[in-house]
Amino acid sequence: MLKVLVAEIDNKSTVVNAFGDLNTENPKKLGQGISSTTADNGDIGIGVKCAVSNLENNIGPAGSLEEIPLYVISWLTEQSVIQETSFSEFNCEGRIFTAPQAIMKSAQLIYEEVGDVIVLDVSGASTTVYSITAKRLAQQTVEEDLGLRIPALTLVKLIGEGRIKEHYGQDWKEILNSELETTEKIALNAELVSAAVSIALQRHSSGFIKDRNSVLSVEMQNLRRIRWIVGTGLALTQLPNALDIMKESIKEMNHPLLSHEGIAVMLDKDCLMASLGVLASTYRAGAWELLRESFGVEN
Repeated sequence: MLKVLVAEIDNKSTVVNAFGDLNTENPKKLGQGISSTTADNGDIGIGVKCAVSNLENNIGPAGSLEEIPLYVISWLTEQSVIQETSFSEFNCEGRIFTAPQAIMKSAQLIYEEVGDVIVLDVSGASTTVYSITAKRLAQQTVEEDLGLRIPALTLVKLIGEGRIKEHYGQDWKEILNSELETTEKIALNAELVSAAVSIALQRHSSGFIKDRNSVLSVEMQNLRRIRWIVGTGLALTQLPNALDIMKESIKEMNHPLLSHEGIAVMLDKDCLMASLGVLASTYRAGAWELLRESFGVEN
């Protein structure tokens, strides 16, 4: 079996996804390993090896790391450039990407298969919107005040602190960045994610509006060709009703560009868009099949 590893590295954790048979009609996600990130130790590769060890505890021996292709994606906010020398023990030649590059590659694959697309990546640090349309090509906007960790205080202000206090009491800050262990914590995170989705989409799509008086401009009409809106990012996908949150948030916007019946709202439930994006160039058919599975799209 042909195996491929993809390491996603952020400031806290290193996740290694293993895929198999990407060059066949039955590509598979074999499993996942997780470790703490070792960027602070000066050797990110140590964290990757630990994540691979965790992966092997789940699926058995992965094989020789000097032979298995390894792709690396950096989500690091404090150190955005990862040196290839960190992976001298791996088969990693020329396969290091930033997170925006990886997700944009997935968006490009969707565009080629389906048509005009918008992708929302809701994370702890920010909410990023990607769009690919026939006329405007690829666009990306990063909203650093719409994250679910430290920036969440700004997000609360945009929603209205009074409203949050009304829903969750005076001690709402104590549950803001906690794990999703209770109904109340899930509800607060869902409210924040819903706001992040609608505000980020509104800001991104405002770039298409040239004539705000009465008639839609040509560029606004172009956005009417959007076929899919896809949500990804752990802050979104870890919520139990993430797809419903997205759909309701977009519906409540009542946006003239994003309310036509031809739009399908999708969720990257396995949060694989980044990993599969970097695999798309070499294993296009396999990456597309696994993306479809994560979106819940049937053949």
